[in-house]
Amino acid sequence: MNHNLFVLLSILFLFTTCESPTSDTTTAELQPLSEMGMRVDEYFTALNQLEKFNGLIYATMNGRELLKKAYNLDENAENTTYVSPNSQFDIHSVSKLMAHYLIEKFEIEGKVKKSQTINDFIEGFPKGDQITIEMLLNHTSGLPRGFQHIEGDALDLTSIQIMEYAKQQAFLFEPGADTQYSNVAFEIIYFILQKISNKTFAQCLSDEVFQVLGMDHSGAHFYLDNKNLKNLAKNHKKRDTAIVQVANVLPDELKTARIFSTAEDLNKFLNHIKKEPYASLLKNSSGVIEKNGGNDGIRVEIYTNLNENYNFILLANYDEIPFQKTVEDFVKILENKPYEIPKELNRQSIQVPLEIIKRYTGTYSFADLGNINLTLGVIDGALVVYQDGQQIGALKAESETLFFEDPKLPESFEFIDNGKGGFNVLMGFQGVKLKGVKQ
Repeated sequence: MNHNLFVLLSILFLFTTCESPTSDTTTAELQPLSEMGMRVDEYFTALNQLEKFNGLIYATMNGRELLKKAYNLDENAENTTYVSPNSQFDIHSVSKLMAHYLIEKFEIEGKVKKSQTINDFIEGFPKGDQITIEMLLNHTSGLPRGFQHIEGDALDLTSIQIMEYAKQQAFLFEPGADTQYSNVAFEIIYFILQKISNKTFAQCLSDEVFQVLGMDHSGAHFYLDNKNLKNLAKNHKKRDTAIVQVANVLPDELKTARIFSTAEDLNKFLNHIKKEPYASLLKNSSGVIEKNGGNDGIRVEIYTNLNENYNFILLANYDEIPFQKTVEDFVKILENKPYEIPKELNRQSIQVPLEIIKRYTGTYSFADLGNINLTLGVIDGALVVYQDGQQIGALKAESETLFFEDPKLPESFEFIDNGKGGFNVLMGFQGVKLKGVKQ
């Protein structure tokens, strides 16, 4: 793949939440733990050999360690990609789960109620009398995924300035009417925690979580003394055919929740929140508590299944990993369900009738890419992709509904009947499926 299409999109892509793999509640008949660990190792060794994974895996079952292992594309410890089992990784949106935990903790302590509205903490917020803390936590506030039109260096913004920008963001829908993952909403959560604790979010997290749970190798890039930052994994991405290092903290990021941690520390956090009263407050309908995060050059997943009693931590400092599928396969391995060992792709294209291809033409809006629009047209009987009037890619058909650009990579466009006589699209991109709604 020449990366014309998907690398252009990666410039716009701030890592999105992905659907949690569902799990049935029937406890699987466990194989010996050593064999389970070997299966996990076999999977990630294969992914590493395909140059799709550089990072760390930590998995436990029934409180016993299955596997803790670093996988390196280059075993030279002087290489910037190199990680060890004790490396500290930036965790990005995993901090949202920690913030959610703090809200639940403070509510139990009588310091806040999730039914309170933004107006109780921030003056003059649009629709602030309608948006509850619960809506912010559940991504139903109507606020957009990311901030638009921030001037200057975002890292310089204070919490008060961030809230002023939050007030300027256009709503996607009325509060409570729909769901859209929102980083803006969680900046408000961080601010509310600051108001409750009279501390920055980072200091509150350090005092209420890291110190209490013995997470001695966790901390923040800003607001805290960084003396415990000793072994930071450097972030990497692929640029053409080369693996290049990218900055761990980017100038367009906000500094509120730039948190780092280790696999062992994150496992301590999981073991804490999987106990009551927090388990019932944080788990989903499948008995799972999980959160992922990432940005350029970094991917993170923490996951615990309360019914099956396993945890896993996935930390990758190279973002070529097919992330969503890897997480789904990790779940399958630990639940003794069928899965496939990663292998090199060689996708084959087929001829699709022109009348079928034409039904996919039109403009699609991707909310998780900042509401960008991609337009699909037809040239010489093939689908082509345009952004802002410029052709950025050409697609081949793998089936009548699935199209790809490079036969060696999993990125794809899958067209789904929208039930209204037309189609939406799921774009497989950097291991995550992003929905495009036809306009």
